[in-house]
Amino acid sequence: MRRVLLGLVLAIAGAASAQPLGGIVGEWWTPGFNARVRIERCGDAVCGRIVWLWDETPKGVADRNPLLGRLVIDRMQPAEPGVWRGGRLYNPEDGRDYKGSLALPAADRLVVDGCVLVFCQTQVWRRADPARCPPVAAP
Repeated sequence: MRRVLLGLVLAIAGAASAQPLGGIVGEWWTPGFNARVRIERCGDAVCGRIVWLWDETPKGVADRNPLLGRLVIDRMQPAEPGVWRGGRLYNPEDGRDYKGSLALPAADRLVVDGCVLVFCQTQVWRRADPARCPPVAAP
């Protein structure tokens, strides 16, 4: 009986620990549908790369390197259910890295907060519907 109970507890704990990363994995539209970011597992964290751009050479962007395939979410760790912290966020508009957090208040919305000192900016990203997304080349 103890083995069955222990096995059940371990199975539930494993499912609970796997769930936080799984909910965020997928493709997300940035505000204005200007870019799509694919969030994937990277070890015990999540990372995200730009996989589609409306304009591959957008004006007013500080980063002069190719943006397609660029890592913009790096090693965000699960902090609590539906929240990731501890990694970095890259902003191609100013070419800087920021401390930040990701929060998943609903299955189709991702709140992205990036901060430097006491100044923060928040964006809401929308989950991309794979059936309606433009095709992407593998990064």
